[in-house]
Amino acid sequence: MEYIPLIVILGALGVMAFFLTKSGKDTDKKRAELAAEKGWNYIPFNTTLVLTIPESERNISYRIEGTADGTPWQMTSRYQKNIETSARTRLILNPSAEWLAEKPFNGHFLVMLHQGITLPEFILAEIFKKLDFPVDTPRLDDNQLPAELSTRYAVYCDNPDDLDFIFAATPHLENWTRKYPGNERALIYTGSPTGFKMRTEFDMEKETDMEFFVNTGLSMIG
Repeated sequence: MEYIPLIVILGALGVMAFFLTKSGKDTDKKRAELAAEKGWNYIPFNTTLVLTIPESERNISYRIEGTADGTPWQMTSRYQKNIETSARTRLILNPSAEWLAEKPFNGHFLVMLHQGITLPEFILAEIFKKLDFPVDTPRLDDNQLPAELSTRYAVYCDNPDDLDFIFAATPHLENWTRKYPGNERALIYTGSPTGFKMRTEFDMEKETDMEFFVNTGLSMIG
C-alpha cells in the first residue's frame, strides 16, 4: 500500500510528459504550416546541450530561412545555456530568438533599451567586443534622435550614413514595443558591414509570435 502514492505520482508525470510532447508537436506543426503559407523554409532542430555540436548550432528549437527582394535572411529560436554558480551550480536555459539578414551597412550601429541607465565603459567594451564593433563606437545624444527612440532606447552609431536606416526603422520598433511592452521582450538590433541582426530574449513558440518577429525584420530592411 505504501507504494500507491509513488505509483500515482509516476503515473501523473507520465501523463504530463505525454501531453507536453503532444503539445510541442502540435505547435511545431502550426509553425511549419504557417511558414509554408508564407513561402519560408522551416527547419525543426530540437538540439540539446551536446558539447560536440558547434556552439552556433546548439539548443535550437527551429530555424526559418527565406529571401526578400534578393536579400537572404534567417530566423533562429533557441534556448541558450547560462551556468549559475551560487550556493550550487545549476544550468539555466534562457530563451532567445535572432533574425539575421545579409544586408550590409556603411558602419556599425546598435539600438537597445536603456531604461534611463548609462552603461559603464567596461560593459560597453565587452558588448562591442562580442559584436565585433569598434570599442569607441559613440552613443548619439537624445537630441539627435526621434522622440520615440530617445525616450527608451540608446543608439550607438559610428557612421552618419546609417542614420537614415535607423530612423526609418523606428516605427517598426514601436510596433514591436506596443505588442510586447515588457522589458523582458525588448527588441535589440544591430547593423554592420556584415549584415543586420535583430534579437529578443524570449522564444517564438507560438506561430503568431514567430510571424510577427519575422515580419518586423522584413519591414525594417524593406
